[in-house]
Parts: sequence; C-alpha cells; structure tokens
Amino acid sequence: MITNNGFGYSSLGGSYNSSTTSAGGSNFGRVVDIILDSFHSKYDDYNKTQSINGVFYRELNAAYQEDEESELRFAFCDRSTLKRIPLKGEIVLLETKPSEQREEGLPVTTKTYWRDIVSIWNHLHHNAYPDPNQSGESTNDFGEYFEEQDKVAPLQAFPGDDIFEGRHGQSMRFNGTKYDSNELIDDSNNGKPLTIISNGQKEPANSLDPVVENIDEDPSSIYLTSDHSIPLTQANEKRDSWNDEPEKADKYKGSQILLNAGRLYFNAKEESILLSGTEAIGANAKTINLDGEDYAAIDAKKIYLGAIARKKEDEPVLLGQTTTDLLEDMLAQFQTIVKGMATAPGAPPAYVAKMIATSNGVLPQIPALRNRLPLLHSKKVFTE
Repeated sequence: MITNNGFGYSSLGGSYNSSTTSAGGSNFGRVVDIILDSFHSKYDDYNKTQSINGVFYRELNAAYQEDEESELRFAFCDRSTLKRIPLKGEIVLLETKPSEQREEGLPVTTKTYWRDIVSIWNHLHHNAYPDPNQSGESTNDFGEYFEEQDKVAPLQAFPGDDIFEGRHGQSMRFNGTKYDSNELIDDSNNGKPLTIISNGQKEPANSLDPVVENIDEDPSSIYLTSDHSIPLTQANEKRDSWNDEPEKADKYKGSQILLNAGRLYFNAKEESILLSGTEAIGANAKTINLDGEDYAAIDAKKIYLGAIARKKEDEPVLLGQTTTDLLEDMLAQFQTIVKGMATAPGAPPAYVAKMIATSNGVLPQIPALRNRLPLLHSKKVFTE
C-alpha cells in the first residue's frame, strides 16, 4: 500500500483491505479533473451549469492506459451550499441519486454524484493519494494551479468543537468546553460560547501536528467572546486623555469582539460608519487624522485639548466673535484718546485741558470693558 509520510509517499505494509472500489456499500473514485466554470471543454456535454464542480474520475485499482479518456467517468456535485472542491488525486465518495431529468409516466432517472472527500491523511491541506497504476509515480499531480504547502497544520480540536478549516490555514471554530490545552476556557467559563475566525496561522514546527490559534501571531483574527479573556498584545497603550483608563485588551473578561490584523480598513460604500458606545470610544495611535470634505464637527459638554486641560480646566479658549467685539470697542476708545491728542491746541494750558476732557469721556468706559473679559472664555472648550 501507499501512505503519506509528511506528505511524501512511501510503501507501507500491513493488513489493509485491498478492495478499494467499494466499502460498506459505497463506491469511490480518484479525481482526474474538475469542471469549475464554463470554459471547461466538457461544460456543455454535462448539461452546462449542472456540471459545475463535477469531477471526472477513475475507479480505484482499475486498469487503464494513461492517455485513454474513455476510461474516465463523471460525477456531479452533491453539495449546493457548504462545499469543499476536490483536488486532482483525491478520492471521493460516489453515490447514485435521482437526476433532474424526468418524463411523465416513466421511472425517475438517476445519475452519479460525488459527496465527500475521503480524508486519507486526516489533513486539511489535501488528501491526495497517488494512483499506484500510474507509471509507478510516487508524487501526486495537482494540476496547473494548486501548490502543495508544507507549512499548514490542522487545528487542535477540543471536546464538542465544531470546526471548519480551509486548505490554507484559515478556520472557524465554535468552542465552549474546558480542556487541558485550551487556555481560553477554565472552570469559570466552561460551557460559555467562544467563536474564533482565523485567516492563516503562525508557521508550525511540524505541519502534521495540530496547532491552536494565536491572536498575536496569526495573520488576521476575529474573536467573539461571552465570558473570556483573550491574550491580545495592544499595538499602542497611550491613554493619557482618560480619567479612568479602560482595562487592557488582555485583562478584560466578558462579552466582546476582538479584531487583530496587520491593517483594519472600515469602508461604507453607500452610507455611514457609525460608532456608538455606552461608556466611551477610545482611539490611540502615533497619529490620529480626521478629514471631512464638507465639515468636521465635535460636540460635548466639555472639550479638552490636551491631557492637562482635562485635569485643570484653567485655560478656556477664547470665543472668536466675542473677543473681536471687545477689541473693537477697546480700539474705539483708544482711537478717541489718540484723536484727542492729535487735535489738541499746541499751547500747554489748552492741550492739558483738552486731554483731561477726552480722558474723562473714556474713563467711565473702562469698567464696562473689564466686565466683559470673562465673557470671552468658552465654557466648554479648554486647552493647555
């Protein structure tokens, strides 16, 4: 027999049933080709869209000439929703079921479907099995597009898990049960739902050994928790603007959603992005940039420009128009004084008398101007 040794193929002795064309009443075929779209040369021959994801196969252990297409048989896809498309060389389970063709008064016609891929190597990446009748080849021909990888490992399962894994290290796990190697669940949250969506994984030491997700080291992840702490390392920890800093990402335990990736991009292509929080919304980074094409607006009972402003509130910003009005009135009084000085007679007695009269007219205005100074202060915006 032929077996996988780290995705290399070698002979293995042992008591295996050599009748591989059927087992338990089921039939099996080795995939030779797949119709993926209308560009396939056989698309029209097998009823067009009905043929999509169907496979050409050979029966296991069937003798044939490699160039004889007449030896190939066709099986339609039996999965219309959740699908895993087989690769060349993988073995599929074949079943005979009703077809779409029917005529009144005649028995229902049937055709062959493929349903599942036989998990020969029990591995997510592929389960291809080289054909022992094919010129003594010990490697599998995956075709033009698929490239075999040696850095993709299966997920470690925990009791009761529902796990969906792609061929390239992406996965979705529905978890909730305590287990020795499950660091996210203990006695305090055993039985509480936890969902992990991960795209890619850190490079495994051995691609055959199961691995567990790592929110820091996996390329991108989404964690949906109910009563869990997730060991996420924050990219930035500056929180100087807060009165009471929120708990750090790895310390909070409760219901939350965590997203982690090299970059997060939120884009509303038709309407708005709306962020709403009962307590607070925090943003911290090296720079924070807000650009509005029409305007940018901010409103609150108090607005602090700087962390010190929040602590002291002793530097309110000036109100622009109110300040302008006061300065204009002050300049008008100043102008009165200067004009009086410029037009006063040259002789000292007359000059002094003129200045005294001008000053007596301006002097009563000064207290009123001084009383207006507090009105310049904003009651809600403070700086430092």
